[in-house]
Amino acid sequence: MLSSGEKPPAFTLPAAVEGDIESVSLDEYLGDRIVILAFYPGDFNPACGEESDLDELDLFTMQPDVAVIGIAPDTVFSHRAFAEEYDLAIPLAADTRGEVADAYGVSFEDDHGQHLTERAVFVIDLDGVVQYTWSTRELREVPPTEPIQRAVGDIGGDAAAVSRYRVAHAHYIEGRRAFTSAMGEFEAHDWMVSRGDFDRAREEFTTATDQFASAGRFVDDGDLSDHFERARRKANALWQAADWLAEAADAFSSGDGEEGNAYREDAESPLETARNLAEPLDPDDITVEDDVVTIDPDALEDDDTVSAMEAIRSGMDEGTAAGGVELELDEVTIETGDNDDLPDQDGPNTETARRMREYAGAGMEIDDPDGAEDDQIADALAEADENAGADDATEDSDAEGHLDDEAHEAPREDSPTRYPPTDTTDSPAENTGVAEPDGEETEESETNDDESEASETDITEKEIEEIAEELQSQSGDLGPDESGSG
Repeated sequence: MLSSGEKPPAFTLPAAVEGDIESVSLDEYLGDRIVILAFYPGDFNPACGEESDLDELDLFTMQPDVAVIGIAPDTVFSHRAFAEEYDLAIPLAADTRGEVADAYGVSFEDDHGQHLTERAVFVIDLDGVVQYTWSTRELREVPPTEPIQRAVGDIGGDAAAVSRYRVAHAHYIEGRRAFTSAMGEFEAHDWMVSRGDFDRAREEFTTATDQFASAGRFVDDGDLSDHFERARRKANALWQAADWLAEAADAFSSGDGEEGNAYREDAESPLETARNLAEPLDPDDITVEDDVVTIDPDALEDDDTVSAMEAIRSGMDEGTAAGGVELELDEVTIETGDNDDLPDQDGPNTETARRMREYAGAGMEIDDPDGAEDDQIADALAEADENAGADDATEDSDAEGHLDDEAHEAPREDSPTRYPPTDTTDSPAENTGVAEPDGEETEESETNDDESEASETDITEKEIEEIAEELQSQSGDLGPDESGSG
């Protein structure tokens, strides 16, 4: 059996996790939480009654720094039914081949030749070292909770606290960098980029806040505990400020200056809290030897004099504020006015193009909450261009067709009859629509030819006025009664 002080063998097994089937790996937990490995003979074993044999260990999951993993030779489907029956929250891993039980030295063969798994518990600290072991082959015996609780408590202490604090500080530094960048973009009114950096800062500060709090639960030294709590408050204040400023940037990008300034004002309170808190101690300035905590005196001197944002500014040139701006944010004004004052927009001024420009400016596609890609927006605008060109061509074609219809419309009763010019010498029958004897010219034909030629060459002013009135009437500028036509 694996002993205290040894490194636990790594494993990855399928497991029933809150009703789902997932893969569980020991490496996912090591270094992040204290791990309790609970080997048990199988689901619905003789030790189970109204309560399961894992109920007491399941309660350890209520502690934020402790993870419990149950391991037995049954399948994940049996594990899922077992967890549902007894409302277990811990992952139940399926060691169907017994390989993990063999690696930990808790497998055995009973008198009947059956390969079984002992009931066993291993408590693993944050450094990935086994600190407590217990096992039995009695199926009805359950793990003792008090020794396990003491083992978990003993894993705490200042060394473990500083280890956890170091992780938190790394996340805090990343959040601070993103926050610095976002502040500069916010002042430059680069709303969408600013929103993205504030979101990234918020995620880092959230993780840092949780990790600082965890470090504080492990720490024993009173002075160190105060520093850890202040670091948690600082990270939490900047998380809140990043959250409000991200919303403000989003509102400004949509042109809602009133809402944006309301969010900006909400951010002032956590920003003021951050200004009044010194930067978290660098973990390299903290040493723990023989349970004695030592903090570099120079770090404590800086701690008393450095303002909330000086560390953010320290990455810039001397004398330059973080990101080129101060923490104080002036009220933002969104310019509005008449349409004549608006800048020209590229692309066709159609409803489709307008909506595309609007949603692209907000960083999202019309029906896609995850946002539009640049090529999607370009394709949509190109399609709008094509549609606009097609509409223009259709309008031109309609206009030409309208004029053609007017040219072939029946002549007005009060106007001289007009015919298209004809060549009477070549085909008189085609032009008049009446068959004429070969070689004969009638007086009526000569008269019609003379009138046709005169109608094309000698149009009177009265005819021009009447044609103009008719065109205006048909274009909708004048009603039928006003134009003089029926």
